[in-house]
Amino acid sequence: MKKLTFLAGAALVCALVCPGCSGDGFDEMNGAPDAGNPDTPALGEGIRTLTVGMAELGAPGTRASFGDEAGGKLPVFWDAEDRIVAYETVGEHAAGHAYKLVGPGGSGSGTFAYDGGQTPPSAIAEIYYPAELAGTNFAVPAVQTYTPGSFDPAAHVMRAEVGNPGEPIVFGSLVSVACLRLTGDGERVTSVRLDLTPSGGATASYTLSCPDGVTLSAAESAFYIAVEGSVTPCDAVFTVSVDGVETMVQKTTSAKTFAASTVVRLPVVACQRNLYQIADYWPDDDAPVGIVFSVSDGGLHGKVLSLKELGTGVAWGPKTVKQYDVVGDDIYNVNSDSRTVTKKIIEARRGEADFTTDYPGFNWIYETMNQGNTDGDWYCPSLEELAQLCVAMSGLSWSELKNSWRYYDQVQMPGWADKVAERRAFKSRVDSAPGATSLNITGSLYSTKETSGGDSVWGLRLDRDNASQSCLTQPISKTDAYCRMRAVRTF
Repeated sequence: MKKLTFLAGAALVCALVCPGCSGDGFDEMNGAPDAGNPDTPALGEGIRTLTVGMAELGAPGTRASFGDEAGGKLPVFWDAEDRIVAYETVGEHAAGHAYKLVGPGGSGSGTFAYDGGQTPPSAIAEIYYPAELAGTNFAVPAVQTYTPGSFDPAAHVMRAEVGNPGEPIVFGSLVSVACLRLTGDGERVTSVRLDLTPSGGATASYTLSCPDGVTLSAAESAFYIAVEGSVTPCDAVFTVSVDGVETMVQKTTSAKTFAASTVVRLPVVACQRNLYQIADYWPDDDAPVGIVFSVSDGGLHGKVLSLKELGTGVAWGPKTVKQYDVVGDDIYNVNSDSRTVTKKIIEARRGEADFTTDYPGFNWIYETMNQGNTDGDWYCPSLEELAQLCVAMSGLSWSELKNSWRYYDQVQMPGWADKVAERRAFKSRVDSAPGATSLNITGSLYSTKETSGGDSVWGLRLDRDNASQSCLTQPISKTDAYCRMRAVRTF
């Protein structure tokens, strides 16, 4: 029986080299593999074994994944049960020939024995690893499994093209490895998703699943994700889930190139919560000042309702004074820039002697919520923002209702009667926060939208005894006995 020996890695690539590291890649071999087999296998006998050499540097590691890092280089090793698949013709992957590693592995070279039930091939044009991906045409898996200190070995796609069997054959890695390094204080990471977006191109997503969780500490933990190698720069976004909830997004500051056979590391960062869900406290559970009622960008951004309010019977402003001259057309728009409207009213009126009594809600936002800053973050909500709040309190989806609920035409929110329990739960969430003002879900809240007549403003009526006036937006007197002021802000 003849043996065809493939030399892989004396020059390359079953090693993944960190960009910017010094050195010439792998320059040590484990043993001395043959430089090829100049003999042609006997007709009908086929190629039954393949000896594949890979560069080895450092202590033994695990299969086709990283060993101990040394000098900025990450060696790759075989392990028991590793399988490769060989093809007689380049690009024709309908029928492949599987070979399995002989022995326990743990080194940078290994012998693979034919593992098929048919006659072994008499010629080989190309070889791929791992054989398990043959059905996907060796696409890098979109879902990978966390491996401590390494990437998922099942995601390390490699290829060797066989030209002349008498010459050394080199296995080349087709993947790059993205590395996110995190520190923390006991957080249990259950997955990391990486989204790579080239300029003007489609996003490729890869998820690293951590079935047992990875508990963070002051010592950095590395999360390696194999991605399809490419010379096209991409924007990279890592999304970290803690205990099954997406909690943190970490973005690269500039586009990165994830070229095949490289490791791209982000700087070490501390795990922190920067993703929010509706009804989360903001900025955190320990010292909340608001509750989230709208999210965007997966929870990276959104809107917050203040936990405090200026209570029942608060005047919006004098019924005889229109604010049109102050803010112009914006104040009549349903979706006005309410932060700007609030700022203009405060700047125009705060110098008046009766500002605190004529505009108590705006004075409260200025003095208390924004601590005397006319350009502060908190503002009186727009009519649309109050509609969003009503939907969020009811446990419904704003993206689904915003185009069907004509809230600006005094139409009741669809489904409001079935969502009383959800609104009470939202109220309980607000009321439970330290220092919060109890949220009255049987009253009304002001918006910035003034009516054209000037004696009323639009507001949100929540659950009322009169069912026809519940959960809808409508004009309310500027001195309504039941109306209140709650501020909102973006994050």
